[in-house]
Amino acid sequence: MNQSPSTSIQNIRGLDIYPPTHPRIQKMLAKADAPEIHGDKVWFSSYFIMDYLDANPPAPKTRIMEIGCGWGLLSMYCAQNFQARTLGVDADKNVFAFLELHAKRNHVKVKTKACRFENLKPALLTKQDLILGGDICFWDELVEPLHTLIANALAAGVKRIIIADPGRTPFLTLARRCRRLYKGKLKAVNISKPRKHEGYLLIIDNPFAATSP
Repeated sequence: MNQSPSTSIQNIRGLDIYPPTHPRIQKMLAKADAPEIHGDKVWFSSYFIMDYLDANPPAPKTRIMEIGCGWGLLSMYCAQNFQARTLGVDADKNVFAFLELHAKRNHVKVKTKACRFENLKPALLTKQDLILGGDICFWDELVEPLHTLIANALAAGVKRIIIADPGRTPFLTLARRCRRLYKGKLKAVNISKPRKHEGYLLIIDNPFAATSP
């Protein structure tokens, strides 16, 4: 029996992606250990970052941490297109089954770590060149933990941090603070595929690190 378009695996940006309506995803979401922090689908801000990286590609083997990774599509895109060494971090360990499903489907490897933003240790941060996150500042309560992570990452020598969002109030609050304290740049962006969406990139370059990737 053929699946309807709404339940078929989609190929977007060269990645096979299961829609939330796919029977396999629905079965996983029905389990008691299903994701708890909005990790039930791919969020669109990841595509803003993909476009930015296409125009500003990181060097091969760049060490990339995706924070609030969810299903990890951004990590997989970086591994597939830039031969990056990727680490997906999320506070909700239950998202990793979905990440692993997609990684296997797309023939890439992504390491994972369950951890809150503010609890990421300097010993781990110092091993990263680039930190990425899409749709991760959606509550007021996330502004402080994310700012703590940004401050810790810059102190640890991370070269660049990129956070994307449609423009929610908590994200814009974080962006204003990062512009003031770290000379972060706020850039308006839009995409047309997989469908039209507008949003912003917050780009923070570390003035004390070596040339950013």
